[in-house]
Amino acid sequence: MISPRHGCALIAAASCVLSSAVAQNATEADAPKEGASSAFGSPQPPGTGTATPPPGSSAPRGSSAFGAPTPETPSVPGAGPALPGTTTPDAFRGNGTGTGTGTGFGTGTGTGSRLRPGTGPGSNAPGAASAFGEGVEKPKPPTGTEPTYTIPGAYGKPSQQFTAGEGRLARPRFRYTGTVSFGYDDNVFQAPSNNEGSPDVVVQVLDRPATSAREEVGIGPNGETTTVTIPGTAATTRKIVIPGSAGQKRIGSFLTRGNVGLDVQFASRKTLFTFDLRTGADWYWDRPGKDVDYTGSLSLLYLRRLTPRLQFTASGTASYQTQPDLTQVNTSTRQTGPLLNLSSKLDLSYRITPRLSTVGSINYGGLRYQEATEQLGDYDTFTFGEEVRYLFSPRFTFLGEVRYSTTSYTGARDRDSHTLFGLLGTELALSRLFTATVRIGVAQRTFDESGISATSPYGEATLAYRLAKATVIQFNGRFGFEEPPDAQSKLVSLRVGLSLSQSFSPRLRGTLGSNVVRQTTTSDVTDIETVTNTVDSTIGFEYTLDRRWTLNANYSYVREFGSNSARDYYRNRIFVGAEYDF
Repeated sequence: MISPRHGCALIAAASCVLSSAVAQNATEADAPKEGASSAFGSPQPPGTGTATPPPGSSAPRGSSAFGAPTPETPSVPGAGPALPGTTTPDAFRGNGTGTGTGTGFGTGTGTGSRLRPGTGPGSNAPGAASAFGEGVEKPKPPTGTEPTYTIPGAYGKPSQQFTAGEGRLARPRFRYTGTVSFGYDDNVFQAPSNNEGSPDVVVQVLDRPATSAREEVGIGPNGETTTVTIPGTAATTRKIVIPGSAGQKRIGSFLTRGNVGLDVQFASRKTLFTFDLRTGADWYWDRPGKDVDYTGSLSLLYLRRLTPRLQFTASGTASYQTQPDLTQVNTSTRQTGPLLNLSSKLDLSYRITPRLSTVGSINYGGLRYQEATEQLGDYDTFTFGEEVRYLFSPRFTFLGEVRYSTTSYTGARDRDSHTLFGLLGTELALSRLFTATVRIGVAQRTFDESGISATSPYGEATLAYRLAKATVIQFNGRFGFEEPPDAQSKLVSLRVGLSLSQSFSPRLRGTLGSNVVRQTTTSDVTDIETVTNTVDSTIGFEYTLDRRWTLNANYSYVREFGSNSARDYYRNRIFVGAEYDF
């Protein structure tokens, strides 16, 4: 089991090694000069007619990764055009860390820190390295020749796009942050709403059974035969009281949250690298038992253009969490003990012709529970995928994909399984303000030990729409198999995330988000179907005081309900805090 102290030590060591490595690569991280050769979205020399236009321009873009003049089409295999000035979100991951210590954007764990407009992962919004560019030197205006970089998203998640000198890549190479917030949680143990318990039960039990009258024959004193009648007896009983249960008590508590973070970013003509490290703790003032929850997360993105046609990308995340996070596909919707959530993905993209390209991928996902009673649920999943993309028109790209995954449990071999996916879809770029992807198909899962097989429809969808200059709507959806509670069950889940981001002024920004999960578990033995619905909604605001200080406040509401009403619960959390950039 990984203790919080050991985890913090490993994270600190990784940070030191990373700092040295980035310093050695600083010379390569300088922005490319105008006229660099085109490679997966890099600028063409002047006069070629395929340079990227300035943000907001309506002129068509030469978005083919290899300089093909295809306006408003993906700049790299597997990616669509990003909305100008927007952040492309990870599907089901609104806080960017998976630990509940980010923006609280559609997660059930609240926040305490913030994500500035145009500076999140995948952002291509122009801006200074500090919030809104106050008090610091602003980056140079875009010239239309800045290279763009696209990281294919994880399965069911949109791709992330970066532009040199804009958004996150306008930050300093190293940035440190510290956050302190105060809040209140009105249901720290997720106690059921129906917490009246059960009353005492009085039952009567037989103490002595009844007997009937009987006659007995004997010999009298003079030797004669006599008959004696023995009367019967009535039964006797006594009362026993079975105590009822008081039910789980709903407990609320104030809490203090503290987080520190480091992010690193640099880019050259052929390379992009970003790194995020977050660690912190929640101190509960009035929670019985353990009063401190530790959290932490690490994420990185790496892109390397090997040739004008070939690109390699890698992404990975690791999060240590103690609260449920609905943005995580492979974790429970209810609070469990501490767990370590691991995820990584490797992609190799190759453009065969200006219209035809392929993307090969390897994905890993794993869970490591820290409580001994839950470690039977530890598992690892490897998924191999191959996608073929055909550019039908500047606005439509047709997709076909095959995936194969294997899942193995460390303590429950009867739950080992393999799944085969067949998917068809399309990528839409109806305008520079609207992009969407849809994949639908079928998945077949087979348990290795029992040979039991099941088939289910499978689908993924993402959408990003800039409704107005300061308003962005984003949607993510997924339907398909998830890990069942045992080998005799089938679990099908629908996960939907919707978010709205609004900038009211250069200093004030608001976010509204909601995640909905509907899980249906069917037993192969009893054919009983159990349905659980979980809704997690959040509203938040952040206000930038100056280049270093930002205030934030948010509120989240979580409700779970379903066929087992004894487990229904609701939860309210509210936080106010401040963040300081070093």
